[in-house]
Amino acid sequence: MPKFKLPPRLPFRRMGIAGLGLIGGSLAKAFSPFDGLEISVFDTDPHTLDEARRIRRFRRVVSDPGEFMAMDIDLAYLCMPVHLNALMLEEMGRLKVPYAVTDAGSTKRAANEAALAAGVNFCGGHPIAGKEVAGFVQSEASLIPGCLYILTPDPRFGPGQKELLGRLRSLHELLGCRIRILSPEEHDSIYSLVSHLPYLAASALAGAAMEGGGGRALEFAGTGFRDTTRVGASPPEKWAAVVMDNAHNLSRDLENLIGVLTRLKASVDARDRDGLLDMLHAFSAYRRTLPEKPVKGKGWERMTATAASSSPAISFACSPAMSFAWKMPSAKRARRPDRPDHWDL
Repeated sequence: MPKFKLPPRLPFRRMGIAGLGLIGGSLAKAFSPFDGLEISVFDTDPHTLDEARRIRRFRRVVSDPGEFMAMDIDLAYLCMPVHLNALMLEEMGRLKVPYAVTDAGSTKRAANEAALAAGVNFCGGHPIAGKEVAGFVQSEASLIPGCLYILTPDPRFGPGQKELLGRLRSLHELLGCRIRILSPEEHDSIYSLVSHLPYLAASALAGAAMEGGGGRALEFAGTGFRDTTRVGASPPEKWAAVVMDNAHNLSRDLENLIGVLTRLKASVDARDRDGLLDMLHAFSAYRRTLPEKPVKGKGWERMTATAASSSPAISFACSPAMSFAWKMPSAKRARRPDRPDHWDL
């Protein structure tokens, strides 16, 4: 896979990515073609480590968290489950690491508070991208480029926060990401409604079908059931950590959902067609205001168009050929229930 030059003034030169799951692996693959950016990676899964070494794109591939945290890097990018991100931030504080830290977690509260308590130079982030599958074998160089990317600065980190925010914005704009700024509290409140609650609702809908109809019901399910329950097939371990970390917002939003379902049930029980239609029309109109899903890679293409004269090969990074080059064997990650390592990703 060819290297190519970045636009000038690269905001970071040595990046360490902790956690090569779907998001961490996709970030590593998206950033790795750029000349002048060295990437080192940490994971604990033997199969993931073997694949990361096999592709020979990373400066270092390590399985020990202490070795990762001691690396000579200028940015640590934490892409582990949210509780492990917080644990690593606590340890980074004890080690007094000199580099900046960001994360890609689905919630921001735990990581932000851990970084504040530890005195780490931190600004959280969240790529709004993903799939219902997990692992490095499922990661793609094209998953992150062009996506909405949330950065969550906190003024309590002091004057250095503004500089770090600017560097992280520049870093992700290299991938054509559309940057939005939220406080950690705003992020968790909003994504409780539009991400975490939908996961629980999709999971509950699958559960209702399982309890009400069992396997036979699925024999007759069409695209409507498949689409509305898709996210419910995501790894429960990951989502349990997210739900627990955002429980204070989700408790409120679950109450609201229960209230909506109660009103719908009351209309159904009373055979109140007009009342039912009033609610359905209002909900349908609201849903139709949702913007069209951006074309994947559109932001990346806009960015690379400006650099095409100096590096024509840059548009190759997320092409079908590049996606094929990143394909991994289809073997599933081995489950290690006997493994005591608390860093098990």
